[in-house]
Amino acid sequence: MMQPEVLQRQMIDATHACVQLFLPADLLWFRGHFPQHPILPGVAQVNWAMQFARELLLPEADFGGIEVLKFQRPLLPQETVTLALAWQPERNKLLFSYRVAAASASSGKIALCR
Repeated sequence: MMQPEVLQRQMIDATHACVQLFLPADLLWFRGHFPQHPILPGVAQVNWAMQFARELLLPEADFGGIEVLKFQRPLLPQETVTLALAWQPERNKLLFSYRVAAASASSGKIALCR
């Protein structure tokens, strides 16, 4: 399984959305990254940010590159996380952040091609 379990999707307005996700332990992304202490790779986090942005905010957007990427804490199997998405149309950027409860886990800024 490559996709997290979607618990809730929320459109806040035309440029903001939130998605609550559950990360099952059997996600393919956890295998081998790292065998004794699995964590969700950054590439999966960026991939999901783009996937949910296309579904909720920007159906025609294509990935143009990562401008900023910060990791504050790992995302672990069996965690519930919140993905916040913010599209900046004037700059053609997608900002995303993952949180576990009140703790920031990661964030980034993606340049979009449209």
